[in-house]
Amino acid sequence: MPNDRRNDVPGVALHITQRGNNRQLIFRETEDYQRFAGLLIKYSDKYGIAVHAWMFMPNHIHLLVTPAERKTTGRMMMCISGAYTRFYNNKYKRTGTLYEKRYFSALVDDDDYALTIYRYIELNPVKAGLVAHPRQWHWGSYRHNAEGLQSSFIVPHFSFLRMGRNLQECQKVYRNLVNQTDVTSAVFDALRGEIRRAQIKQSAYGSDAFRERMSTKLGYQLPTIKTDK
Repeated sequence: MPNDRRNDVPGVALHITQRGNNRQLIFRETEDYQRFAGLLIKYSDKYGIAVHAWMFMPNHIHLLVTPAERKTTGRMMMCISGAYTRFYNNKYKRTGTLYEKRYFSALVDDDDYALTIYRYIELNPVKAGLVAHPRQWHWGSYRHNAEGLQSSFIVPHFSFLRMGRNLQECQKVYRNLVNQTDVTSAVFDALRGEIRRAQIKQSAYGSDAFRERMSTKLGYQLPTIKTDK
C-alpha cells in the first residue's frame, strides 16, 4: 500500500499536487484563482514555508515548497483547502468535498531533480494543450522564475540559484532549459511517470542515496520508485 505519512523534512523541497474530486473544476473564474493565490501567500507566510514554483490548473494545483519545520506543510495545506472549499461552496451553492483526497507529495532532491520539478510544474499547461508556451498561462510561476516578473512570495530554490552568477543569469539558463524541453517526447513522459509515482507513494524524487538519507531523517523507510526503462 502507498505510504500515506506526510514526509516533510525541514530544509528539503517538497512537490505537492492536489486534484479536484473526480477531476472536477476547482477554478472556474479569475476570482477563484485569485482567492487561492491569496490563501497560498497568507498561509505559506504564516507557517514559514518557502514557495519556489506554483501552477494552478483548472482541476488541480502543483507546488514546489520548502518547509522550515516539520508538520507545517500539512497545516498550510489544511488551512488553504478548508478556506478555499468554504469560499467555493458558498460561491457556487454546493456542498461536500471539493478535492479528490488528501494532497500527494514527494520529497525532492537537489540540482537536476529540483530543476526537473520546476519545469514539470511550469510546463503543465503546455502538456495539457492549454497554451503553446508557459508564459501564456497566467496562473503559474513561470514568468517570475524565468522572466523576472516581480513576486511578493516566490523564493528561488538554492538549486535554481546555482545555475548562474546572479539571478538574471539563472533566469536565462532556466528559460533555455524550458525552451529545450519537448513535452511530447518519450523522455519527458518517462520523467512525468517517475514524478507521479514518487508522489502517489509519498516517497522521494531523487537518487537512491537521497531517499535513504530522508528515510533516516524520518525514522522509517520510504518506498522505492520504479523507473521506466
